[in-house]
Order: sequence, then structure tokens, then C-alpha cells
Amino acid sequence: MKLSIIPILSVVLILHGCVQKKTDEEKIRAKSLVSLTSIRRGTMAHIEPLPSIAQYLRHTTVESPIAGTIKFVKINFNDRVHKGQLLYTIETKERRALGNLGSDIPLDKNYGLVNVYAPMDGVVTSLPQSQPGIFVPEAAVLCDITDEKSLYFQVNIPYEYNRYIAQNTSGKIILPDGTALNARLQTPVIQAITALQTIPYMAKLDNAHYIPSGTIAKFEMVVYKNKEALLLPKKAVLSDELMEKFWVMKLLNDSLAIKVFIQPGDQDSEMIEIKSPKFTGQDRILVSGNYGLGDSALVSIK
Repeated sequence: MKLSIIPILSVVLILHGCVQKKTDEEKIRAKSLVSLTSIRRGTMAHIEPLPSIAQYLRHTTVESPIAGTIKFVKINFNDRVHKGQLLYTIETKERRALGNLGSDIPLDKNYGLVNVYAPMDGVVTSLPQSQPGIFVPEAAVLCDITDEKSLYFQVNIPYEYNRYIAQNTSGKIILPDGTALNARLQTPVIQAITALQTIPYMAKLDNAHYIPSGTIAKFEMVVYKNKEALLLPKKAVLSDELMEKFWVMKLLNDSLAIKVFIQPGDQDSEMIEIKSPKFTGQDRILVSGNYGLGDSALVSIK
């Protein structure tokens, strides 16, 4: 009776082994569906936005040369004026007093009238005295004129970035509304801002614009640029949780992908620079379906 049980147990064990082997083979044959990309050459640049503020080098205040009553105002706020243009006519106290005595006393038409002219080209940026008939004392502020061509932006550049200026002085001024204006760094201000460890530079716009003084903007400075960078889409690069190790999945043949560790460089919104290894255009890199794959993984190309 014992001898008849042995063959039965042998058959059961053989059948179980076949089922287990078939299951393992199915697991090995399981493949991830992936899509591919390849390395490409292009320009990678690192742009640092630096704080800047609009200022004007040429600005003048027009004052009343005498005490008197404003008779004529020939300008409005934000008008562009030219040097020598008539701005105000002020009537002296003497002329006004004689005029009040009646018309029996003849007066020269220009007697007691003092004209005030623009001392420079520019824009009227302040107009405290805009109405005729107002009495103003001597040296009273009548208006402010700013030369819009003297606009510059003070850019506070960290001292460690000073070495990049010799390589590239051009950049873009980004206004609060997103407008980008081409600009070029010029003379540094002699005194550094020691508390911030920055050097103030003057950035001059390539084309004349009128921008209110005190406008806060950003100067985009290129601190790194590689015109022959090896680039991959950011989705192709994987990393560990601590962002210490980086790798890509490289396709060896039509079905096997392996992990290749890389040294990443700079990146933008879409691409990342690969410092090493030196991939070629023939290397096929997984760009989707790569997340969670092991060192060697069977894959199926979409």
C-alpha cells in the first residue's frame, strides 16, 4: 500500500514544478511599455535674475527767479519740453500794484513780466504750480524736468558674479508687467553695498524708453552658457529621494534597458544638460515608462 503512494506524490510534485516554472517565465517576460528619445546638441544657459531699480542721471528742478504771481502756465504734466522753451510767465509785485492803480499810468507791455524757460530737454515729471493767479515766493519750485535719455537701472550684482561681467555685459531688463528690454551693463558705482555684498552697476537700455523713476525691475544676467551642450528632456532623467544620484535608462537592444548614472548640469523648463557620460545621437534613452524600472528591465517600445 505504501508503494502505491510514491508514484502519486511524484506526479503531484512534477506538475507543481511545471506550474511554478511557467509562472516565473511569465514574470520574466513581463515588459514595461516605454517611449524613447535621443541626445541632442544645443545651447544651455543659466540666467540669474538680479534686482534693479530705475533712476535718472539728469534731473533738474525749475524754481521761481522772483517773488510774484504766476500769469501764464505753458506746460502740462508729462509734457516733453525742449531747452529754451517757455514754461511760465511771472508778474512782479510792482507791476501788479501799478496795474491795480488804474489805466492812467502807462505800462510797458513787458514791464514786470519775467519769463521762465526750460533749462534742458526732457519730460515734466512734477508740476507743483500748474494754475495761473497763484503767488509764489522767490525760489519756489515750479516744476521738475527729467531727461528721459539719461535713464539707467541700478543693478546690484553679487560680488561672486563680478567675473562674469567681463565675458558678457548684455542682458534683459524685465519690467513688472513682463516687458523685456535689451540692456547693457556699464560703469560700476564706486561704493559697494557692503551689507548685501553686492556691487551696484549701471545698466543702460539699448533704446530710449520713459519709465518712472523708482520702478523696480529685474536684470537677467547670463552666468553660464554652453553652445555645445548635450541635452535630454527632463522626463528622461531619474533620481533618488535625496537628489544625490541621477541616472537614465538606456536601451541596449529592442527589449532590454539598463541604468546609466549621469552627471547633470544646468537645466531650463524642458531640457537638462548631461555633463557625463558622453552620449551619442545613436544612444536610445527612455523618456516615458522609465519610472520605477530596475537596473536591467525588459521593455516594449510604443
